[in-house]
Formats: sequence, structure tokens, C-alpha cells
Amino acid sequence: MEFKRQITCIFMAAVFFSLTLNICASGASADSITEGISAAADQVADPSEMTSVEDVEEEGMTPLTGEQIADGVYPVLTECSSSMFPIENCLLTVESGKMTAKLYMGGKGYLYVYPGTAEDAAKSREEDRIPFEETEEGTHTFTIPVESLDKGFSLAAYSKKKEKWYDRTVLIRADSLPASAYQEGFLTTAADLMLSDGVYEIDVTLEGGSGKASVASPASLTVKDGECTAEIIMSSSKYDYMVVNGERYDPVNTEGNSTFIIPVSGFDYKMPVAADTTAMSRPHEISYTLFFDSSTIREQESGLKKTGSMDLYYAEQFAVDYCEGGAVLLTIGEDDRYVLLPPDAETPEELPEEVSVIRLQPENIYLASSSVMDYFRELDALSLIRFTGTKQNDWSIPEVRSAMEANKILFAGKYSSPDYELLLGEGCGLAIENTMIYHNPETLEMLERIGIPVIVEKSSYEKHPLGRLEWIRLYGLLTGKSAEADVFFEESMKIIRSVSTDADRKPRIAFFYLTSSGYANVRRPGDYITKMIEMSGGLYAFDSLESGNDESLSSVNMQMESFYEGAKDADILIYNSTIAGELNSLDELLGKSGLLEDFKAVREGRVWCTNHDMFQQFTGAAEMMREMNAIFYGKAEDEMSYFYRLK
Repeated sequence: MEFKRQITCIFMAAVFFSLTLNICASGASADSITEGISAAADQVADPSEMTSVEDVEEEGMTPLTGEQIADGVYPVLTECSSSMFPIENCLLTVESGKMTAKLYMGGKGYLYVYPGTAEDAAKSREEDRIPFEETEEGTHTFTIPVESLDKGFSLAAYSKKKEKWYDRTVLIRADSLPASAYQEGFLTTAADLMLSDGVYEIDVTLEGGSGKASVASPASLTVKDGECTAEIIMSSSKYDYMVVNGERYDPVNTEGNSTFIIPVSGFDYKMPVAADTTAMSRPHEISYTLFFDSSTIREQESGLKKTGSMDLYYAEQFAVDYCEGGAVLLTIGEDDRYVLLPPDAETPEELPEEVSVIRLQPENIYLASSSVMDYFRELDALSLIRFTGTKQNDWSIPEVRSAMEANKILFAGKYSSPDYELLLGEGCGLAIENTMIYHNPETLEMLERIGIPVIVEKSSYEKHPLGRLEWIRLYGLLTGKSAEADVFFEESMKIIRSVSTDADRKPRIAFFYLTSSGYANVRRPGDYITKMIEMSGGLYAFDSLESGNDESLSSVNMQMESFYEGAKDADILIYNSTIAGELNSLDELLGKSGLLEDFKAVREGRVWCTNHDMFQQFTGAAEMMREMNAIFYGKAEDEMSYFYRLK
């Protein structure tokens, strides 16, 4: 070992001697070079000296080169990884495929920029650095080369005050270019799509601002003489104008959500627009983009003119568009489409075959999806339910059990084999099924064949617990209780926002049950239960679990050995007794598997069970999370509404 160390030292000395000879041959002393390297290193800011670094690129961005842009000078928007490098404005110049950008800074704190890293900049020659130019106001500008838009690039900046180079990443947004900036043939047009004159529908997406605004989709698209215009219905009534390609467009309506008729420059790209909102303390113009998806263009459904949309906060599995005359367009998932009509309204002509017609406030509903019943109970709309696919003894909702005892709600058979004669005999106006009905398509077809419309509700597909809870707004619309549903949802959000999760150390939580075949069943990461755990201040013990390709699964079975490894050191165990049956004691749980005796939470007495109510009464989700938070941070009582401690 000593011999190897000596050889290494001799080798390093030889290398240093060789470098020194080369340095001297170039006319510089070894001391001066060493000092230069040291000085360069001292001029590079340490990461600890920099503010938080933001990611400037967004998922789905595709780099755009100068060859795709027409020659000209364009005002564009930029993104920067640091708020300490404030770019107020930017002018992009394109000439023969080459691009440069002039950055207008918010001050004069930087003297140079360098296309590259701070380390490279510190070693660079003076002539390779880009010095500032001063504006009439005394602020600084820098003119830099640009290879691509929508692709972040390194730009080191030299601070006048700190006398150091700082690493920055800058991105120039392609979606801030006007349509006229693109080379001919880059944008998809009506001519490219061979659209004849007429009225169509097209899916449209709004991005930008705070992310809370949206537009009604699909939108009405009119094609005339090869030119396209779209009716854009904003998610608020507070917008007083829009700007497209430098032109101002005022609302075409005086009531309801702000509606605009604007030109569509092209499809399948993010078209920049601006909209002025009066919702703030003073009017404020906000930059957005609109993406018109040409693959979704279809002839417009006749007789249905949209006037606005339901502004959803978390739900992703349904969408609501309001129409003239009180009609409502409802989309569930990607393909299920319905028209909800007032009781006495005439059915619009020439509706597409795939669109089902349902009367609002339907009577004698057959509710086969048990998880939905609690929404009707909360809305005081149980009187609309006449049939259920769950037997009386299997309900944990007292009001439902009482209604079934009084024959106000009847058991009409399971979802897969309903009593068609009973449903027809009492005039069933609607069947609400869950996604299990897809395993029995013949039942779905039979219900529709005998004239009973069917809604297949997909709240179970929502990944966010508040998305699942927001379905109460759909049932509020259906039952004529929209105001009550909105108030309930807002109150639930307030409760959840009040849950404190700012602990220095968050406890690890395992949520599970043991199967009769010897497996541990755990929730998938990203499932609404695991998100409830995280929103309540816990860390899910199996947050890195992979469960195969079936994204529809909310839970997976794992071998006990794997469960042992993942949960033995968890701070708290929550046993899902809803499926596996309620437990009365900790000994009863240990009787299912002796391995649990070694678990930290078992030894320390931090094992809890769910009450049956947790899944049949999901309107209590906000209170569930408040109870979870109390459990996680040692503030819980032994028995609560949705959980109880195993002793």
C-alpha cells in the first residue's frame, strides 16, 4: 500500500512539473496561472448564495428554431430560473433563420452576461463576454444569441455588487409569438383541413394566468370563406375585453360568463391572447394561450347554444356546459355525453346518437352506485331515490336504512341484475351506475332499451379527494340543489385548508388490510386515500410502490414479506376494516399475522381502524382529514366519527 502511495505521488509531481514547463513556454509564470485559476473560482457564486431555482421548461414544450419563423422583430415573453435576474421585456429578432434576443432588465445590477455556465464565464476572455447597453432610463439591456425557443439555455450573469458570476437559465416562449410570425405551412389552417363553410365544435384549452381560469369546451367554430372564428366562453363574467393579434374584441353578451367571438389563426398550437379582468382591485390584462385541437373538430349539435360552463376546481372526470333554455351538456369521462333538460323542455332535434337525454330532477331514480347515495343525503334529495342496488342491512347511512324500513326506498336488485319489471312499473326516470356496469354491458343495454336513461358515474376515477368530493356539484345540478352543493363544497374546502401540515417531521403512514389468502392489500400511490393522508400531514409508507400497468386499480396485493419491509417502521398503521371486516382489538389484528408484532406502530400502540362510514359517507371527507391530522400528531381521541384506535 505504501509503495502504491509513493508511485501516485511521483506521478502527480511529474504531471505538475510538465504543466509548469508548458505554462512557462507560453510566457506565463506558474504563479500567475495559479492565481488566475483561483481568481476565476472566487468569481463563481456558490449555490448557497443564490435564490431558489425555478424550472423554466414545461412538459410538452417542443423547441422552435429560427428556420420556422419569418424574418422580423417580435416582442416575446421570457422565463428565468431566478427572480434575481428580472427580465422586464424582450425583443426577438429573426433574420435568415438566425435569432437574437434583446433583454430589457429591470435595473442595472448586472454588467455582463455570458452564454454558458458561471464557471465557464469566469474563465472566459473579456471579448467573449456580452456587456450591457444602457437605456434612456438608465437600466441595462443585453443582446444575446438564441438557438431555439421553448428550450432553456444557460446564461451566466455578472453581478456588479457581488462581483461574481451567477448561473441562470432563460427560456423564450414560442407561444408569445403572433400567428403572423410563423413561416407559411407551419400552422394548420382550415384550408389544410379542407373545412367547408359551416358551424363546427372543437375542443379548446386555455392556459396561463394563475391557472384557475378556463373556457367552455367544446367551443363553437365558424368557417366562412376559409377564415375561422370561435366563440370563447370564459369561466367568469369579469372579463371586459380580449386582445388577439393586436386587435381588441369586446364581449358579445351582457349576462352570464364573458363571451367573445375571436379569429382563430391556426390549429394545434398555443395561440397567444390576452384578456382583461375586472375581478381584481383594478382592471388587469392577463396573457393566456388557446389551443384548438383539430382532431376534435365535428359538426355542431343543433339546438344547443352554450352560454357558459361550470367552473370546476378539482374534478377532472366530468364537465358541464350551460345552454340557452336551461339545457345542460354533461360530459363524463372522455366519451359519455348527456343533455340534461328541464322537465317540460322540448328535446332538441338531430342530436347525435351517442348523446343521451335526461330530465333534470328525475323521479324514481334507481341508484345502483352506493357511493353516490351520501351526496343525495347531504343535499336533502333522498326523496328522488326510489330504488337501490344495495340491501338494507348493508347500508351504514341511517337515513337510508330508515327509508328502506318505511318502503320509501326499495331494493331493486344488484347493478348486474336489476328487477326491470319493478323499475318499469314504478316509472324509473334514471339509473345511476358505477363503472362495474361495464362488466355487464348487456344490463346497460337493456336499461336503455326499455327507456331508462343511464348515467355511469366515474367519481372513483378522480385522483384528488377534492375532485371526488366535487361530484356533489354535479348531483346538485341534477337534483335542482346547485346552490346547496356549492355552499357545501366551499365549506369543505375551508375545513381542509385549516388542517395544519407544517410539521418539522411528518409521520409515515401505512393504510392496508389483510386478505384471507395471506396478502396485504395497500393503496396505490396517487390514489385519493393516499392523497388524503398527504393532505392531512402524513407521508405514505408505499409512496414508491409500482403496481403494474392497470391504472384503474386503486389498491394492490403484496406479499407479507414485502409489506413487512415497507411498513415495519411506519409510525402509524390504519387498518381498512371496510372491506376486511371490523376489528375489536389489537390481538384480533395480530391473530391475522404474527409478523405485525414486530411493527413499530404496534409496539407503540398507534394502530387505528376505519369505521364503515368512511366509504359510504364520503361527504365527510373534510372531517376525515381533520381526524387523520389529529391521529398523525397525537391529538386524537380513542374513538372519532371515522376512525377508532385498536387497543
